Amino acid sequence: MLTVKYSHEQYQNFVCDFLTRYYISTGQQITIVTRSSLVTKLWGADLTGIVQLIKNQYSRTNRGTPPKDAVAMFRSLILMTFTGETSIPKWVDSLRAEPFVAILSGFLPACFSDAKVGDIPADPIPGVGTFYDYMDRLIRKDRILYKSKLRKFKRKPKKKQKKNQKLDSSKPGVVERLVNRVLKYDNTKLPDNLESTLNRVLKDIFVMPSLASGILGDPNKLNVAADGTCMPTHASYYGKKVCDCKLKPGERCDCPRFFADPTANWGWDSYNERYFYGHTFHGFTACDSFYSLPIHIKCVSGERHDSVTGVYELKELVDLYPEINFNAAVYDSAYDANAFYLFNMHYGIKPVIDLNSRAAKPDAVNGIIEFDKNGIPRCKLLGHQLRNWGLISKSYRRKWLFPVQCDTCNKCHLFSDKTFYAKTRDNPRYFTPILRGSDEWKQLYKRRSTTERAWDRINNDFHAESAVVLTRERRVIRVFLGAFCCFIDAWASQSTISIADIFPDLSRFAA
Repeated sequence: MLTVKYSHEQYQNFVCDFLTRYYISTGQQITIVTRSSLVTKLWGADLTGIVQLIKNQYSRTNRGTPPKDAVAMFRSLILMTFTGETSIPKWVDSLRAEPFVAILSGFLPACFSDAKVGDIPADPIPGVGTFYDYMDRLIRKDRILYKSKLRKFKRKPKKKQKKNQKLDSSKPGVVERLVNRVLKYDNTKLPDNLESTLNRVLKDIFVMPSLASGILGDPNKLNVAADGTCMPTHASYYGKKVCDCKLKPGERCDCPRFFADPTANWGWDSYNERYFYGHTFHGFTACDSFYSLPIHIKCVSGERHDSVTGVYELKELVDLYPEINFNAAVYDSAYDANAFYLFNMHYGIKPVIDLNSRAAKPDAVNGIIEFDKNGIPRCKLLGHQLRNWGLISKSYRRKWLFPVQCDTCNKCHLFSDKTFYAKTRDNPRYFTPILRGSDEWKQLYKRRSTTERAWDRINNDFHAESAVVLTRERRVIRVFLGAFCCFIDAWASQSTISIADIFPDLSRFAA
């Protein structure tokens, strides 16, 4: 049965006692001073709430060997991320070789005699397999989905997209159909996925305490921003042949192959203008915060469009945070769809979305069209009124045709088959809750870059992308560990505790 072995205050006493014993008493204070930032960051991070969130993943009986301290394991993985280590075996070697990182994690150092344990609740350093087992308990595996790792080989696409253009959705109108389906079952929460447990950990241990301290913004009027990032996998996209087909030179076999990461596929990286093989991570961040902190993260396939992911994740975000009243959500032009605007407004969220240049091009005839006092368009050159050809309710537009006499008129270059579309007042793309182009709209849209900064920190500062892992499960954990470190960094920036406050004997060294 999993329990909290010792409180955060007891952990602080353990760190003070053992770091003093191994470094200050032996004249090696320089080790603590040079790495004081790690001490102060973990000193104020209370992670004991992890036990209540993952205890269902452990046996409820007291039979067998007691489990390792879940809080110390969690703290050790966060410390590994802070130090830039991406390999679990190498990190275990560091724990055994360096008493500093072992003590700061909450483990007994390897050089500590077991006969002297006494009343010390800390566990000895766990092995590599224990860390991997613990990481598996942080995620929710769907055994049906991951039962088979066999699938057919897909070649890298050859068609290049335009500059800064994202991969188009494979099915037109898919966003509208998804929105209608989600709203149909609005009272039902979406089923748990791979990252559901980690999102609850992110909420209970990091987001809610940050909201209480005021570093995320006003929970009664919180503004968020959303965006995705490409995450290539280190698994091979060729796969491994497992069939017995005997092929002649030039022949190809279409039999299923074995893939280490069967959920990875080809997607388009619009920033680097190239295809990548892996997954796409999509996240919401609190854009009112100075620290650009993520509050929800979702992992999807590499080829999925951001607007499709946004529908699912927005539903998960609203269900996960009933305590928060979301005011506005900021998106880029990939989410520019009528259904997505209405979906945000259904939850009382004001969408701030840039217009898609491919969908918002002005009509070629707009330059010679004017509206009379009754709101009817007419040709500036001839003064002819356009014919009302009906309302297109699905796209919130009214269609107008030019008069027939334009066929034989030489005063302008228009013909009767030309059309003009006027946006209706209920068009959610142009008549948004926050007036498009207003100062408030511009100030909010500037904060969209908070999501990009959050992904930059997770991928570059905390090495979520460069970590050599082959499966989606391991990549999800590395991304969330980077998100946790962002919060602990923000807490440390707000804290006034220094290393001299923890170890008064180091005041002359810290100065």
